[in-house]
Amino acid sequence: MKPELPSGRAGRAALAGLAALAALKAVALVLVAEAIATAVAQLAAGGTADTPRLLLLGLGGTGLRAVAAWGAKTLARRAALGAKERLRGDLVAAALEGRLRRSPNTPQGSGPNTPRGPGADAPEGPGAVAALASRGLDALDNHYATYLPALVSAAVVPLVVGLRILLADWVSALVVVLTVPLVPVFMVLIGKHTEERVAQAAAGLDRLSNHLIELARGLPALVGLRRAGPRRRALHQVSEAYRAGTLGTLRTAFVSGLALELIATISVAVVAVFIGLRLVHGDMALAPGLLVLMLAPECFAPLRELGSAFHSAEDGREALRRARRLLEASGAPDAGTTAPGPCVLALESLQVRYEGAPAPAVAGFSLALSAGGAAVLSTASGTGKTSVLRAVAGQLGPDRMDAASRATVEGTVRRRPGSRTAWIPQHPSFSEATVREELELYAAAASGAPAGTGGAATAAVAAVASALERVNGAHLAQARIADCSPGELRRAAVARALVVVASDPAVDLLLADEPTAHLDPVSAQAVRQALAGVRGRVAVLAASHDSALARLLQGPTPEHRTPEQQTPEFHAPGKPSTPDPVPQEGAGVQAPVATAAESAPLGSWRSALAALAALAALAALPWRSGGLLREVLLAAAAALAAAGLSGVSGWLIVSASHQPPVLHLMVAIVGVRFFGIGRALLRYLERIAVHDAVLRWSTDLRVRVWDALACRPSQWGRLARGGAVLGHLVGDVDEVRDAAPRAVVPLPAALLAWAATATAIHVAAPAALPAALAAGALGFLALPLVVLRIERRAGAAAAAQRSWLAERVAALFAAAPDLAANGAGEEAVRRFRAADARASLPLRRAARGSGAGAGEMAAVAALLLLALGEPFGSVAESVRELPVLRDRLRRVGDLLGTAGEEAPLAAGPMEEAGASGPLGGLRLRAATLGWGAGPDVAGPLEAEVLPGRWLAVAGPSGAGKSTVVAGMLGILRPRAGALELLEGPRGVDPWTPGNRARGAALAAQIAWCPQEAHLFDSSLAANLGLGRAAGDPATEREMADALRMVGLGSWFGALPQGLATRVGPGGHKLSGGQRQRVAVARALVARARVVLLDEPTAHLGEDEALDLMEDLRVALADRAVVLVTHDERLAALADAVVHLSGRPAPAPVG
Repeated sequence: MKPELPSGRAGRAALAGLAALAALKAVALVLVAEAIATAVAQLAAGGTADTPRLLLLGLGGTGLRAVAAWGAKTLARRAALGAKERLRGDLVAAALEGRLRRSPNTPQGSGPNTPRGPGADAPEGPGAVAALASRGLDALDNHYATYLPALVSAAVVPLVVGLRILLADWVSALVVVLTVPLVPVFMVLIGKHTEERVAQAAAGLDRLSNHLIELARGLPALVGLRRAGPRRRALHQVSEAYRAGTLGTLRTAFVSGLALELIATISVAVVAVFIGLRLVHGDMALAPGLLVLMLAPECFAPLRELGSAFHSAEDGREALRRARRLLEASGAPDAGTTAPGPCVLALESLQVRYEGAPAPAVAGFSLALSAGGAAVLSTASGTGKTSVLRAVAGQLGPDRMDAASRATVEGTVRRRPGSRTAWIPQHPSFSEATVREELELYAAAASGAPAGTGGAATAAVAAVASALERVNGAHLAQARIADCSPGELRRAAVARALVVVASDPAVDLLLADEPTAHLDPVSAQAVRQALAGVRGRVAVLAASHDSALARLLQGPTPEHRTPEQQTPEFHAPGKPSTPDPVPQEGAGVQAPVATAAESAPLGSWRSALAALAALAALAALPWRSGGLLREVLLAAAAALAAAGLSGVSGWLIVSASHQPPVLHLMVAIVGVRFFGIGRALLRYLERIAVHDAVLRWSTDLRVRVWDALACRPSQWGRLARGGAVLGHLVGDVDEVRDAAPRAVVPLPAALLAWAATATAIHVAAPAALPAALAAGALGFLALPLVVLRIERRAGAAAAAQRSWLAERVAALFAAAPDLAANGAGEEAVRRFRAADARASLPLRRAARGSGAGAGEMAAVAALLLLALGEPFGSVAESVRELPVLRDRLRRVGDLLGTAGEEAPLAAGPMEEAGASGPLGGLRLRAATLGWGAGPDVAGPLEAEVLPGRWLAVAGPSGAGKSTVVAGMLGILRPRAGALELLEGPRGVDPWTPGNRARGAALAAQIAWCPQEAHLFDSSLAANLGLGRAAGDPATEREMADALRMVGLGSWFGALPQGLATRVGPGGHKLSGGQRQRVAVARALVARARVVLLDEPTAHLGEDEALDLMEDLRVALADRAVVLVTHDERLAALADAVVHLSGRPAPAPVG
């Protein structure tokens, strides 16, 4: 319960400013109360009110209160923006510089979803940390903008107001002094209970973020096995658990608010009764009694606001605490030891054992690599080649945040002092939007000069152009990362390392893990030549099955080994060779385009009436099914209860001044208690009901967005390779969830309450009706337009920034290992901090107007309809949130079908698609394929594949092979010609309207094994049985036979836990070749009649690839097989070949 106060000079200045503004607010409350009490007393006595003096007091007080509200919000929001930028930048820096470590309280062997005790509260897994650094830190807005002002007000306002009450009536002051301490007592008791619930909710968000990232990365595999639909149930379960945890936390916080409200209401009621009885007996004048009655609630209001703010800011304090624990646990990158003599690298008795592994991945490995030399590790898959390279790159350690990097490294890794490394990983990750932006980032980091500055810009452009040309990738300069094929990504990763070597003189070692995988012969040869060309300038240590690469680097050809051998071999370093001259071109390359941060949509305000356009989007909300109409009625009833409380209290005091019999006042006394308790209960019920409805609806919305993404193959690359999954499934959905209660419920509730109050005024005091109508016009028309004009859609800007942060931070965290290993982390952090600051500029400007609505609404409430101050005050917040809700609903709506992309034929397995006969193959008849409105990618194609036959689709990287696969899967509709699914001798065009149901059932019998074979963080059995329906699970015998068919029989037999063996996130506990074989075995277990094998021999050596193909020919003897490959030697093994060529336009994303 200790308050978290801002540190530093700026933080102390903000606290001092808030204290001064709180004192100003207290003086304003006293002035307004003095004016109203004096005016009512003078009129009740039958005299004439001193109008000029009272207007001066009232207007002065309301003006001061408006200034105080504006100043407090401005100071608090600017302080929040600065604190978030610093913490977010520090977290990103720790991740990208390789300093992020697991909390010391986290148990060994735990994963992202492992339950943790109260001490182990730092987030686990890259998804959880990315969520904390983006959306998690946004919870600090409430901590700074709500909790800190409430904390200062609670320390200042009751003292000033209480002093004025003491001067007016010491008896009432005594009652207030005796009852006020009850509020902090209940705050502490309830706060203790809330802390654990908030930690559980934060852990739920961690699990949701990790689960979403895992699902997104494996989405192509799920679609290929027709399991994207069934996996939505797992997503729904995780989202529902998150909803239940969040609602539990909210319920606890709302109970706290209810308790504080009841205490304050009963305390004020006691004061009112004391005043009334003393007025009856003539012991007190009316003016002091009215003054005390209006000021007494203001003694409790700051404490109630503090209690409410404390609970609403729980997420912010939890995020602050978790971020600080992560930063405290982060350490310096591993420095290593100095290499002896002329060596740039010396490994002595290296041993690598991954967490939870029964045996070391590498044991007793030694190597000495001299300057300019080369070594190629060329043993079979699963022998630890990648582990050696990752140990040299400094990516392994027992306390790493990423589970795939947790390993104990023993032995010695020696490097030259001050030397740096260039790194080509087996599975490269990218942080930028385009290939050119990615390479320019690494060029700027390697050269140490900011990109775009004089000669540095020219040198960076030349280095990028030269590197792309050397890897046969000049056409990739403007390509978007999400649109690139695996082969194009491989060339981009090699070019990236070449840029680092060319730009940084301190780089003396290049590490390359399977640099020619996924490449066609022309591109593979270009990469070999490029690596040979830098040898001499730097030493090269490569892990590869490519014997041609080994020969080019002057090493002997390795002998063939089985997958079960565990000691990596290497080709001894040869003498440095003179690199071939490479033309240094690039003068025509254009300047870098705007970054994602610079182009982040922050919105603009065109007209105040544009807020009315938001009403059209509100139809998507759960008005009837979710019960929002019921919540609106509850909110209106709570506002009317507050108005009734004020009205009955006023009647009680004025009537008591005439000294009637006490029994005459008993009904009013009971009414005060009734309306006071009723207001608190109705407010509690309304808040619980509206949040429950919106949380349930957001869970369904999240699942609907997942279904929409699963039906849009143009989104898969962006989801699997970037941070878009957090932006869509967490950021956008949660923005809608958070904005809906604030934007939807208050406005209609305030309208209903105002209409009821105006009707009551018309009946009781018709002369006051014009004032009520004027208040409504100001509250519902004029002031909302003023708020919109001042805000200039700042709320929508903040929502857009949060979505951008969710995507950007997740992309940076995913690429953190590559950035750290290549020394680009510091430059990426510098760019991120600058982009974050630019994105926050509109929010800093908007902070000056963020308090305007609150101040003017307070003035209207004080001067016209004091009883409706709360509902009128909520109108400004509602209007402020309407653009946010509209923009987020529009963004989500684009994914739910408005973009016009046609749904695929089958989303579920054969058992769920409907009845049909067995699929007898497929046929392409003059089929032309393309994406969206872009040009044709492939076609016209003529091909047929039947059971027992093999069809090869061959071509270089980027030629459209994956597009053809999408067409064969029934995911992409041919633009011309037809795809026919063979049912016996008859061909069925599944895209014909009358054939959709039968076509879906037939298409469900097609299984696809994607290029990047993703394995889920589960057991080997769960991964192998992924393609089978719940009612037809795979047997252990089927799974074991499938593993033997793909050449993993001996490896499987040596596993102590057999099929129960955990493969880790992304299958990191298996080598690249083993993952590829398991993915092929998974397709066999799926019992598909047509199997699409997309580059099944990637990450395998030549002999291993041929062995696997022989095994597959036997295993798939009775099935139709489509083999997608760039390797003409493998294509020659098929019965028929479709050759693709050219460089088609990539699939659009978005």
